[in-house]
Amino acid sequence: MVEEIIKKYGSLCKNYSLPGYDSINNEFEISSLDDEEFLLRNILRKVAEKLEFYCGILSEVLQPDTSSLSSMHETRFFMDDEKTRMYALYKKMMKSYRKIISLVLQSDESLQASFLKEFYVEWKNTKQELVYYLEKMEGSWEKETKMEEDLGYFG
Repeated sequence: MVEEIIKKYGSLCKNYSLPGYDSINNEFEISSLDDEEFLLRNILRKVAEKLEFYCGILSEVLQPDTSSLSSMHETRFFMDDEKTRMYALYKKMMKSYRKIISLVLQSDESLQASFLKEFYVEWKNTKQELVYYLEKMEGSWEKETKMEEDLGYFG
C-alpha cells in the first residue's frame, strides 16, 4: 500500500510542485493512509487532524475549563503578551483548519495542492511556535505551586 501512495504522490508532486514525499510524510504521516485514491484530500484530512489536536491544546490554555486541573495549572504560567501571541497562532491554525474542510468539500485537486504547498512552508514556523508553548506547559509541571491555589476549595 505504501508503494502505491508513494507512486501516486510522486505524480501529484510533479504536477503541482509539491514538497517531496519524505518531507510530507515526516510531518503528516501520510504513509499511514489506507488508500491512494483521493490522496490529496486524505493528506489534507491528516493535516486537519494535526491542526485540530494542537488547537485543542492551545484552547485549553487560552480558555481554561475550571473543571480541568491541567488547564488551570498551565494557564497560570503564561503572561498576557504570550497569550496574545498564542491566540494569534490559534487563529492562524483555525483558519487553515477551516480552509481544509472547505477544500475537501470542493474536490478541486489544484486548489488542494496549492494550499498544501503553501501550508507546508508555513508549518515550519507554526511548529516552532507550538514547541515553545508546549515546552513552557511541560515546564510548568516542574514548578512548585500551592495545591490549594490549583485545586480551590473542596468543602
